[in-house]
Amino acid sequence: MLKARKMNKSILDLRLQLKIVWVLLSAFTLSGCAAVIIGGAAMVATDRRSAGTVLDDQTTEVAVSDHIYGAPGFEGGDHVKVEVYQGVVLLVGEVTTADKRKLAGQRAAEVENVSRVVNELQIDESASVGERLDNTWLTTKVNTALIKENPVHGFDATRIKVVSSLDNIYLMGLVSREEGEAVAEVARNVGGVAKVVKVFSYMD
Repeated sequence: MLKARKMNKSILDLRLQLKIVWVLLSAFTLSGCAAVIIGGAAMVATDRRSAGTVLDDQTTEVAVSDHIYGAPGFEGGDHVKVEVYQGVVLLVGEVTTADKRKLAGQRAAEVENVSRVVNELQIDESASVGERLDNTWLTTKVNTALIKENPVHGFDATRIKVVSSLDNIYLMGLVSREEGEAVAEVARNVGGVAKVVKVFSYMD
């Protein structure tokens, strides 16, 4: 049992390190802003979250994913993507039954540091590789449009988290309501976007 726990902790640590590397690379690639390492977390100076919150969100993301897939019944036919920002958990992807959709939301809510869960899972077959690549391309298009239009003063790749699934765009971040609406309006006008869902944490 002790050996298994150590192994699970090692896996969590590795996945968290990979997430941190991804954040760092994204910061350089999409925004060109200077990224710094604070307390082991990669963050960009303009991120409105504290360094501790950034690290908590990354840790929670891994913990929620593991807790969902650790439930009996989840298998290869289920594709649950977990995103966390300011303690808010977004679930997107596809599961094979309504019961699994409900269970995924319940499991996510059980994890420490989760303030609320937005369950956008669809009951469908798991997306193909091509469909997932389309989602990645759509995310890139929206990020590019946001950088070009600059709807939030000092915008960069870490100010707004853009998530796409089945042609739908989900927007996360710590913003004012005015900023959130401006960002959503830019996203709505990007070709290929079917729907925009605001999952913001508001400052006002």
